Amino acid sequence: MSAMNKLMTIIAAGVAAALISTCAAADPPAPESAELELQRLVVEIENVLPPSWRVTESDIGELPIGWSGPASGLYVMVEDTSTRFFHPSGFHYYSFYRIWLMPPGWEGEMRHTPYVADSAPAFLLGLSDDHVALYHTAGGNVWNDGPAAFCTTLGLDTIRYTDLARRVVDLEIEERLTDTAAATGDVENEFSRHSLAGSFEMNPYRIVGLAGDGSNLYLEYVFGNEGNRDESQLADLTEQLAGSVFQRFPEVESLYLRRCTRDTFTDTIVNRD
Repeated sequence: MSAMNKLMTIIAAGVAAALISTCAAADPPAPESAELELQRLVVEIENVLPPSWRVTESDIGELPIGWSGPASGLYVMVEDTSTRFFHPSGFHYYSFYRIWLMPPGWEGEMRHTPYVADSAPAFLLGLSDDHVALYHTAGGNVWNDGPAAFCTTLGLDTIRYTDLARRVVDLEIEERLTDTAAATGDVENEFSRHSLAGSFEMNPYRIVGLAGDGSNLYLEYVFGNEGNRDESQLADLTEQLAGSVFQRFPEVESLYLRRCTRDTFTDTIVNRD
């Protein structure tokens, strides 16, 4: 090989190496594995636990208790190992919290639950750009500040949804939600899958819980005879109701909807897109 050919070969190799290096630097970092994300979650939870509390369970690919939907969450259970409770059904248990971190955009639906139930499903803990978080806890809990501590350490925005005994409605939000003038716009705007023809007619006397937090909204709505329809009809009504909410609130991206009948309630998480 001539000296000129050797020089050209060296230059070509250098250019190729530089291109490979540039491409490699431009590639986005690999997403964190589920195992590493779970380990990080456990450490974050452990850092806010009171002295007698311990992480007793953790897993990947879980579904919140009492919910249907994709089983794609991270799960951690913590218990208070210093206090034991006796349940009237004849067993002992420790005070606990279960936490599920679901991926952003996750949607699910809670099973129908009686207002007075011995075993409640998981409820919304909070939302962030990275997670939809739900939690489940036992009665007689000795750490009432647990949910607030979890929200702080996990960077979650909380929605102040009401309990079943004392319901609260934000009247300013309700005025926007029931404003008929706001419902006359183009229901196909933003190409939302919830933009259905036939906007849901919101009855203010059936709104028993309502709160907002940035791009998230909580609505507790009492269905009348509609609640006695079959599941597909109730799903259609839910779709129409969600469409009306997203139409009136362009800034809202996620709706936590509690659907109530006379005897039961069921929560569902619905996203705009």
